[in-house]
Order: sequence, then C-alpha cells, then structure tokens
Amino acid sequence: MNIETPQDGKIVVELSKEDMTELDISYEKMDYSNIETRRVIWTILDKARRELHRDIDPSGRMLIEAMPKPTGGCVICFTVPSKEIKSASFHNMVRTKNDVTSVTYEFDSLENLTECAKRLKKNYIGLKSSLFLLDGQYRMTVACRNVQSIRNLINEYGGMCREGALFHEMMSEHWKCLADGNAVEMLTIGL
Repeated sequence: MNIETPQDGKIVVELSKEDMTELDISYEKMDYSNIETRRVIWTILDKARRELHRDIDPSGRMLIEAMPKPTGGCVICFTVPSKEIKSASFHNMVRTKNDVTSVTYEFDSLENLTECAKRLKKNYIGLKSSLFLLDGQYRMTVACRNVQSIRNLINEYGGMCREGALFHEMMSEHWKCLADGNAVEMLTIGL
C-alpha cells in the first residue's frame, strides 16, 4: 500500500493486487453503500492516519474516488473540502448532474479525433479539453456539466476510457500532453 499526499486536503492511496486480496475486496465490489467497502475505507484511512501522523476523521465529509489499475489493484483518492468550502454549507460530497465532470476518450485515428473536435466546437462553447498522446494513441479529456450529451456525441468517434478527474491526473503523468485546456480549439484551427 502506497500512501501519498500530493496537496493539502488530498490523500492518494495505491493498492496493489496483493493489498486488495489482503483487504478481501475487489474493485468491482467497491460500493460505499456496502458495509465491507466502508470497512476497507476505514482501514485504509486508519493506516494513512498512522503513516502520515495526521488526524483523519473517517466519519467526516470527503469525496472518495476509486480507479482500477491495469495491473490489478486500484488507486483511491480521498479529498477533504477546505474550511472555506465547509463553511459555505458544502455538506454533501455527492456529484449532481450540474457538477463539472471530466470524461476521457481514446481515438483510434487522428481523423476521428479531428471530426469529433469539429462537432464539439460547433455544439459546445467554451469547453475545457486536453489532448494526450502515447505510442500513437490519442486521448482527449473534456470537462463539462452535461456529461451525458457529451458522451452521446463523442461515442460516435471514440471509446470512453474513464470518467473523473483522478483518471485525468494519473494519465497526465504517463502520457504526453499536447494541449492543456484548449484541445478542441487547437484541433480545429483553420477548419
């Protein structure tokens, strides 16, 4: 189990396949409404508290995001709202349809990626989008409020990899970023 704190209010825990076996849970069975998942989360947070020498309240408000690792295991990101956010009655960390969400898609050709960017530019104004490249494969992350309509459009051109900011952050560590925040505009220059 690898525990890191990349910034205040955030703890990232990387669980290996062996860690998952030891904790007697799989990524597919993770569901916070399940008592076994809560047991695992509390166990992980207790270990993080001891290792980081921090006071971590597992019953407090926090956003918990989990993402599977290709080699087995998973990465769990715990984000605690800042005091300013807490005082602004930010009591529930449940995402709603109006929240900004990021989705990442992979494209099998530059042509499909460019056609998709044209349609996004035409139908969505001011989209935040990032473009990544690794071994000839292109991935684009798009952040927006109405994820379902974005999915319907992009599914015509590429395949969804994952939803959520954690996946975007992990991907940006391993993939080359070609455009950060303005991929749609960059791909449609002169079109």
